[in-house]
Amino acid sequence: MTGKATNILKRFKSKKVLVIGELIVDVYVQGTCSRIAPEASVPVIDVQDKKYCLGGAANVAANLAALGADVSFLSACGNDDYAITAHNLLKTAGLKTDHIFKVSERTTLYKTRVSSDSQLLVRFDEGSTHAISTDIEQTMKTALEQLYREADAVFIADYGKGILVDALIAKLEELSAEQPKVMALDTKNYHRYLKLKPTIVKPNCQEASVLIGQGENPRPDLPKWSQLGETLYAKTAAQLVLLTLDAQGVCAFEKGTFKFHKAVPQVQNPKVSGAGDTFLATALMALAANADLETMVSLAIAAAHQVVQQPQTSVCALSDLANQTSEPGKCLESIQAIKALRAELEKKGRKIVFTNGCFDILHSGHVSYLRGAKAQGDVLIVGLNNDESIRRLKGPERPINSLKDRIDVLSELSCIDYIIPFGKAGDDTPISLVQQIRPHVFVKGGDYRDKYLPEERTLKKLGCEIIFLPMVADRSTTNMISKIRENAVFAAPIAVN
Repeated sequence: MTGKATNILKRFKSKKVLVIGELIVDVYVQGTCSRIAPEASVPVIDVQDKKYCLGGAANVAANLAALGADVSFLSACGNDDYAITAHNLLKTAGLKTDHIFKVSERTTLYKTRVSSDSQLLVRFDEGSTHAISTDIEQTMKTALEQLYREADAVFIADYGKGILVDALIAKLEELSAEQPKVMALDTKNYHRYLKLKPTIVKPNCQEASVLIGQGENPRPDLPKWSQLGETLYAKTAAQLVLLTLDAQGVCAFEKGTFKFHKAVPQVQNPKVSGAGDTFLATALMALAANADLETMVSLAIAAAHQVVQQPQTSVCALSDLANQTSEPGKCLESIQAIKALRAELEKKGRKIVFTNGCFDILHSGHVSYLRGAKAQGDVLIVGLNNDESIRRLKGPERPINSLKDRIDVLSELSCIDYIIPFGKAGDDTPISLVQQIRPHVFVKGGDYRDKYLPEERTLKKLGCEIIFLPMVADRSTTNMISKIRENAVFAAPIAVN
């Protein structure tokens, strides 16, 4: 991203944001299954780990706090053990609990997900979903009036579980008419908020399909969705609609007019729970910091990309987002930066894949190979021979493209996470990089299977798995250069005497 985005992030910490909506606790039960229950044909899960996370509007509040906002959270929950758990989680996330009202006639909302070997098996939803009582409604209206006036922005997270009753929505309409605020809305019932005219909404393709009356199983067809701006505007009354289309990216609309489509980085086995909260929370912060539409969407995508790689409901910290906006992007050149990256990835438990090469003229064989390399783990790091190294290896006429140009092109491939140039006189091997990165998987093309690899000894010492990927036939930089030269000869004009 650009320096513009970095300047926007600096303004995040000055913002006060009000979040109103359902407090939910997400419970993740992880275990293994090796047997079937004798009393019924169901799997038996031997529980190995149980983790509690903030969900629903509480996850929104946690995301906003992680981004540097001063957050006020208005909600109601039960007066039970899960309320205690929720309050502890909120305090750990740096959030105040002054305006979360415990109600004895309610039970706190919580969702339990049971997984075996990372495969989700079942989810249990528990807690009160009926409308809050008139007494709590009045208490929340009084708090809402105070908190709204103090806020720079408002996030409404309506999960349809009884917190956002009509009287609270009417109070929001009244307050908004008197003092307009930047306002994000996340709901499946947009019709309830038409009079509020929110600033920004973020339906996914399934929600948008239901919204426009086309069923619940849409296909994310980009041309189709880009033509629906006016309909989405009429159905939401939102100034900005950010339509998320899963791996197909994001369509941005302003007052019903399609503005642009932006691609998203691809992730192997993404964990999407809570990613929408992160996306919209970041977009709201960017808007409150006066970001333009394209910068806002770029920051929201970057933040969501961070959390879909986490195993449970998670947040994107301001520091993580700042790291993604800093130059030179994917390229690391200092030893300190490489060591810091390795420490960060190790802390997060990421599986590191490393490969290296010249990648002089990028072609389909390269792209297929790099996609295959990324599929072997979580993070793909590419060691890139510098210009002097290529000249030593390939001859004085190479490289065709400079190191800077090759970095620019490779940086646009979503399968590549980091690029590290290497090569020095007397050592054009990636051995020193391998020692610094300590990858879990080392990938080379199938044409190297029976060749000497100078780095092999180091890789085996590190316990690194070596994988050879098949190459695409008749695809190589050398072949491309030969074809270009042949065509140039045949195309040369014939002199006529």
